[in-house]
Amino acid sequence: MDEFTIQIGRLVITSPESISVSGGAGEKRFSIRGRLGGVENEMSHLKYIRDQLNSMSRMDEHVPFRYNGDSTLNGYVKVNSSSIDIAKYLLGSFTYTIDMEYIGREGDVNFESRLTGSILENDFSIVNATTEQYHVAPGNHYAYIHNSNPTSNTRTAKDLTSANDSDTTTLYLKQSSTLRNSNAQYSVDTEDYYKGACRISMGSHTKKTNAGVSSTENSIMCGKDANVWSVGDSLILENGLVKITLGTSSTQAKINTFIYDVNQYASGKEWLFSSGSVATGAQKGNDYAGWRRVQILSNKPELCVIRATTYLNADKSGRLVVDFALRRGSHFATVIANNFTAGTDVNFGLNVAPAQTPTTTNIGSGYLVDGDTSPEDGNRWIVGSSATLASSTNLINTGIIKRDSSGATFPFFIGYVLYNPDTSNPLGHDDAASLYSQYIDNVNEQQRLVKA
Repeated sequence: MDEFTIQIGRLVITSPESISVSGGAGEKRFSIRGRLGGVENEMSHLKYIRDQLNSMSRMDEHVPFRYNGDSTLNGYVKVNSSSIDIAKYLLGSFTYTIDMEYIGREGDVNFESRLTGSILENDFSIVNATTEQYHVAPGNHYAYIHNSNPTSNTRTAKDLTSANDSDTTTLYLKQSSTLRNSNAQYSVDTEDYYKGACRISMGSHTKKTNAGVSSTENSIMCGKDANVWSVGDSLILENGLVKITLGTSSTQAKINTFIYDVNQYASGKEWLFSSGSVATGAQKGNDYAGWRRVQILSNKPELCVIRATTYLNADKSGRLVVDFALRRGSHFATVIANNFTAGTDVNFGLNVAPAQTPTTTNIGSGYLVDGDTSPEDGNRWIVGSSATLASSTNLINTGIIKRDSSGATFPFFIGYVLYNPDTSNPLGHDDAASLYSQYIDNVNEQQRLVKA
């Protein structure tokens, strides 16, 4: 953090004018007052801070608080309310007040992951639990306990809390066939709370340094209520392992995917949604328009969900609504596409046909894998569904999937098989079959703070 700053959740702002601490039976409260402007007088940055403070005051969650002016105040808080006085728009300055409930220092609290869910309804008669049930606690967590004593496997993720692009964090993939039978508990220090966490960035803002140098930064969303989407904006959904971007096209419903491979996001692929039959030799059906609305449904460290909406026809009809969900520690995102009618196919596939035919061996079992014999960084994309997929070579040989049966809803996942550079093979929990089982054997995670 810069000198004299406070950090509330993911939001960093300059040191406040005053911090008031008050307490009573069973509670302790913070009240912070300050003025933003001066070195931070870029209006887009001020508006960003304003919107994130208001969003956090409505999200009813506990977040870390850090103040490098007095580290004894560091701990976990809940933002109860915030007020912004924008009396000087033209001068680029406003005053703020933030009221918080102080939950406790790191030693006063634990975290609990409530693990629920069931095997996804599927067309493959998969009904029994697998050892691929999983959840992932934050990087650098400690004192982990779960009744089933799950297996631990590691995944190396980009440390999104660091300004250094090469910094990583080790995540522990906890797996057991009885994982969701009970909850897990662990401790996390405030500086590690967002290591390995899911994160949503929407649009950008301009920020000035103390030296007066301006830079453009992605606007990280600190809640789910501060999102304003304009056609052509970018949205990044990431967890340090997988990154998905939307907004690269205003005329087509596209996404881009990447996998973190030791020191960078790599193996980038561009995908798009199309409608109707795909002609022989074609790479898509009819184009949906570029994403017209994107909203945040959930924005938590353990799970982020966004909803993107667009349309098909020139008269603006033919709605397509797509939900993208990403979990902490996951090598894939789950997707549910809802089309305007069950009688029109939704196709999802590569924007450009691959140079080598995908591996179609498992298409009858629900998934399709990159067939490149020497892909970038050795990693291969994977797409699959809980529904039976069409097996037409016209589709799968060019990297396109769609439901084999009619239905307005198309559930699927998209991710990467991560290869070990030392063996040229994926680790057991990162191979295609394991990823598919992790998708099907669904565990929902809800992390909450509990008193120690």
